[in-house]
Amino acid sequence: MTNLKTAAELKAIAKERSLDKYGILILANIIIFVLRMAISSILTISDSGSLVIFAINEIIILIVSILLGVLVSGKAYLYMNLIYSQTVSSNDIFFGLKQHPDKAVKIQSVFVLADFFTSLPASIILFILTPASPMTVRISFYVVFALGLIVNIYVSLTYSQAFYLLHDYPDRSAKELLVYSKSLMQGNRFKLFCLHISFIPLIVFGCLTMFIPLLWISVYRYATLTAFYQNLIAAVNTGKVENGLN
Repeated sequence: MTNLKTAAELKAIAKERSLDKYGILILANIIIFVLRMAISSILTISDSGSLVIFAINEIIILIVSILLGVLVSGKAYLYMNLIYSQTVSSNDIFFGLKQHPDKAVKIQSVFVLADFFTSLPASIILFILTPASPMTVRISFYVVFALGLIVNIYVSLTYSQAFYLLHDYPDRSAKELLVYSKSLMQGNRFKLFCLHISFIPLIVFGCLTMFIPLLWISVYRYATLTAFYQNLIAAVNTGKVENGLN
């Protein structure tokens, strides 16, 4: 695809579209964060150091994370409205409850299960790790953590466009949307990975300055990622009618 914009161009689009809408977007992100934390804290069990309790909490978090796919879908819809210069509202984050929530949950399950199974070995080793643990156990932790991270990043990049596609192609099944995302990302994973990496200095800056700038950085980052999707789908559909949010 030769029509893809540079990271700087995508960020410029994100800045321009977000200029007078940061209040709405930040509020939407805060609502999603609060809902996630509230639901997880209510449903999880107090940690007693028991492996059984640890396993139960992991399962609860797994289920909740999958069901919250409806909010991820709503967030994608909100930012697509932003990038496509349509009206935006913090209530857009709940659009996923109306727009095929079953598909949103199925798509989200791919990301959550990938994260769960790739991080589980490291989580188990970390749980049993003690100051007296031999060096081989510590090395094993770092190895499985690194391998899991690599696999998780690959899956996340491959299917990263699925939630956006859900709103542009609502008639397609969750499987078709995932397959389409995989097709779109063929040859573009590294470009998207570099786009993510480019935000690390800003995130570090936000962490060093009382975390408050992260509210703005989160909006800037997600808007840029959505601009990436807009550019990607436009390049694929060159010569076709494509205005987004069909």
